Amino acid sequence: NSLIEYIESNLDEKLTLDRVAAHFYVSRGTVNRAFRDTLDTSFHAFLTQRRLILSKLLIAEGESMERVAERCGFSDYSVFYKAFKKEYGLSPREFSKL
Repeated sequence: NSLIEYIESNLDEKLTLDRVAAHFYVSRGTVNRAFRDTLDTSFHAFLTQRRLILSKLLIAEGESMERVAERCGFSDYSVFYKAFKKEYGLSPREFSKL
């Protein structure tokens, strides 16, 4: 639970497996196993999913696409765009018009 809470409260940060493991004083493998065993997904997939869920909320609130990408911790808009399109089958701008 503390892993998930930490990620949820730091989605806008540059979260990496190394950084999260260091925060909890455990190995990368321990973090990865925790996600695989508990949630049946990888750390990276979980992180991306949470960021995309947050992005949908921010888009619905009227945030600019660039600001959404920034607030959700994506390195730039193109990375955000590709992840959003892959997950939901439409672009962030198309989603905002729904």
